[in-house]
Amino acid sequence: MSLPQLWMAYLTYPTILFYFTLIAISTGVALALAPKLGPTLITILLVVGIYPFAWYAIHRFILHGRWLYRNPVTASLWKRVHFDHHQDPHLLDVLFGSPLNTLPTIAIIVMPIGWGIGGASTAFAALATGLVMTCIYEFFHCIQHLAYKPRWAWVSKIKQLHVLHHFHDEDGNYGITNYAADRLFGSFYKDARARARSAHVFDLGYDLDEAKRYPWVMKRTGAPPKQRPDGARSGSSAR
Repeated sequence: MSLPQLWMAYLTYPTILFYFTLIAISTGVALALAPKLGPTLITILLVVGIYPFAWYAIHRFILHGRWLYRNPVTASLWKRVHFDHHQDPHLLDVLFGSPLNTLPTIAIIVMPIGWGIGGASTAFAALATGLVMTCIYEFFHCIQHLAYKPRWAWVSKIKQLHVLHHFHDEDGNYGITNYAADRLFGSFYKDARARARSAHVFDLGYDLDEAKRYPWVMKRTGAPPKQRPDGARSGSSAR
């Protein structure tokens, strides 16, 4: 895949276009409410700084937790937002999060920050910033999962780290572009030699035994959990 093809896949995806629209709307609302420069800049900087740690917490403790699939009410949500992505890491249809799930999460996290700093205007500035950060994350997420070879060394490195998360050990390297939280909380590893390969890297612990106890995800899938993606070689791992 070439860089123009990557941009085309990204910029024409409906979810990304929807985010761009919401960025324009939330920015317009923030400007219409006569924002003050100082509080707005502080809000933007705080959201940018908090975003990777919020993503880390959600990714590690919610998306990789087991309580969502053990509840029939939330099993379908877990299947869509993360299980399907680990079962088929290169499948574009589940590469991007559903706006029905991502938008409330972004708003709940960032808008109170903005509201506390400067009221309604900075609350919408915070929302716009959160959406911009999401679009940036999703672009690099595309690089990490689609057949594109980055030219910049640091982009290649973060791709390698994310590929390890999907193909070697899921209990680490939870970041997308920023692995500061992984380093801080002890979940970072730099290569496949750093730890043993996980038996649950593709099923996130939802193996056949778990599926028999908590069948709701398997029923929605229509098949038992896969131990490796379609087309992958047995025992394959990132190097």
